Amino acid sequence: MTMKFWQSLAFCELDQAVELAKFAEELGFYGVSFGDHLVTTKTQVDEYFYTKSGQVFWHPETHWPDPWVMSAALARETRTLRFLTTVYVLPMRDTFNAAKAVSTAAYLADDRVILGVGIGWQKTEFVLTGQDFHTRGKRVDEQLEVMRKLMSGEMVEYHGRFHDFAPLQMSPGTRRQVPIFIGGTSDAALRRAARYDGWLGLRHTEEELPDMLAKLRQAREQAGTLDRPFEVWTGIDSPKPGAFERAEALGVTMTNGTHFLVDGKAQPSDISFKKRRMEEFARRHIHAGSA
Repeated sequence: MTMKFWQSLAFCELDQAVELAKFAEELGFYGVSFGDHLVTTKTQVDEYFYTKSGQVFWHPETHWPDPWVMSAALARETRTLRFLTTVYVLPMRDTFNAAKAVSTAAYLADDRVILGVGIGWQKTEFVLTGQDFHTRGKRVDEQLEVMRKLMSGEMVEYHGRFHDFAPLQMSPGTRRQVPIFIGGTSDAALRRAARYDGWLGLRHTEEELPDMLAKLRQAREQAGTLDRPFEVWTGIDSPKPGAFERAEALGVTMTNGTHFLVDGKAQPSDISFKKRRMEEFARRHIHAGSA
């Protein structure tokens, strides 16, 4: 089995992050991933798309550290671990500051970062940052083009609908091009993913995967990118025995490890609880059959 297992550090208390990242590396996880939010409102006004109730399952005290600061910091404490955003809400940021943050993290992390991008669901955050929520899909397409140019470290210019600038240079550039994965299940998201390096399925049941992957393959075929290297990352809800092997046979190359939720909620927990979960997952899936 060649599946690459990631451990999510979403909902993790910040003072535990370094130790958990080092532990993940020791256990053989391929990388660690981070969620992304700027704020949690006292009263939720935007519907959360990923629960039946439309309500979030975390509280305002839940830690949401900046993923690029985290990547750079954890890279200095690890040697092989990769870092992935699941997902970075790019269109609620301005493109230049985002490119500067990602490229700096990539440089300091020795090219171990992956930019996982989504268009976001919480309109409130867009209002707070002065970004247009309703054009976020169209803007993110142009943002990704511009960021690739900026992060090259070369003299570049761009003339588009949302960005228009004469030649300029952002230094230092990255040593290697930062891989870009796209999250989402809409037709537009799949078309966007097909143009880049991977797709983030976030979380699906095993039964949903064949149809989703067929749609993804069709998008890649239409984009003419089937012959390029491509990663497929998804979490699997309540995996049954053999689920990861079956997912790999379908074309999934990356998946998530255990979670740190308590009774389905993001609640504070001690680090020993988290380590036990990670160790049990690694024993059952990463090291299965190696003894």
